[in-house]
Amino acid sequence: MNMPTDAALADFAPLTPPSGRGSLFVRRAVAGQGLLPRDLFVWVPDHPAPPAGFPVLYMQDGQNLFDARLVPFGTAWEIDRSVSRLADAGVIEPTIVVGVASTAARFTEYAPALVLERLNPDARDAVEAAWGGPAQSAAYARFVVEVVKPLIDAHFPTRAAAGATFVGGSSLGAVAALDILARYPDRVAGAACLSAHFSLLPVTETEPLPKGFAEDVTAAVTDFADNCLPRAGQHAVWIDRSAQGIDRFYGPTHAAIITALSRRGFVDGVDLAARCYPGVGHDEAAWRARIDDALTFLLGHAERARRNA
Repeated sequence: MNMPTDAALADFAPLTPPSGRGSLFVRRAVAGQGLLPRDLFVWVPDHPAPPAGFPVLYMQDGQNLFDARLVPFGTAWEIDRSVSRLADAGVIEPTIVVGVASTAARFTEYAPALVLERLNPDARDAVEAAWGGPAQSAAYARFVVEVVKPLIDAHFPTRAAAGATFVGGSSLGAVAALDILARYPDRVAGAACLSAHFSLLPVTETEPLPKGFAEDVTAAVTDFADNCLPRAGQHAVWIDRSAQGIDRFYGPTHAAIITALSRRGFVDGVDLAARCYPGVGHDEAAWRARIDDALTFLLGHAERARRNA
């Protein structure tokens, strides 16, 4: 399968990847029903496309992935370097990366309605007040799977099957990735969830929380994981955190997800990886430093994760 023609990519403007590897494109202001429009960044490896096409990884906060000049914090994940390095070494298959940019409504778009609906009213009200309104995760997941994915499949040499489709992100973007997997287990094979912000609050580390908030959130996350995540056999999940900054609040909810996935048949090191990275914080530099680990597991172990498919 060859690279798409210039005519096929008329709506995708070429960019120069700072890594010097692969081809980078952007499509501006892609709209989803009920959501703000956003840019899509698409990176295609410079490896030959296999006859069946490349696997695809859909990443949230896509403006932070490739070019530090686009990142408000001045640090990019440089995920194109990671994929190229790992593919060169034969650790993973060469993979297309789609960066779905976030918008001014990031908090509500990524907010996990499947968790919030399980909270008591006081806890849910506290989250919605901090984040600016009710969760839009159902609309956002639908946008990624039913708008963005068909658009990418139509224009790039993808392997469109569910077994070659992955999602990922960091912080609330990681929560959104797992929410997408929960809602579309028949369309997505796995999720990479870095610093997954399932504690929901705090965000600033200082805001006051209702009494019993952390315990209520952990119970809601447990119920979500037990009842919404798929059983083992065709999926892989990577979930990690650090030990500093707001990541230090993540232990109980991560443990709840890991325990629930284990009950559903996931096996650590096979189709589940739970990691804690001491000595680092909650930022792009920390995620860039460990994205190789997440990609190696999620993409390199994909066949083992689908062992019963």
